[in-house]
Amino acid sequence: MTPVEYLVLLLGSFLMLLLFLYMFWRETAARGREKPAETYTVVKCGDGTERRRKYQEGDFVGKPVEDCPGGVVVGIYKEVQQER
Repeated sequence: MTPVEYLVLLLGSFLMLLLFLYMFWRETAARGREKPAETYTVVKCGDGTERRRKYQEGDFVGKPVEDCPGGVVVGIYKEVQQER
């Protein structure tokens, strides 16, 4: 390889490195602006009523729970506070 080809390869590699650093910086900057979300579990009782409670580690849809008689987890969702 000639010195010019080495220079072109070096400049191309440097530009790629700068691009990846910029993309990483943008991703980490956006992460700080996210609002914290609360995760909730919806439990349907044997009598047909639905209750909402904070998510507990290990919850999954279809899991039998003892929050109420015949209770089963029917949904899990996140709720984000709206900005006013």
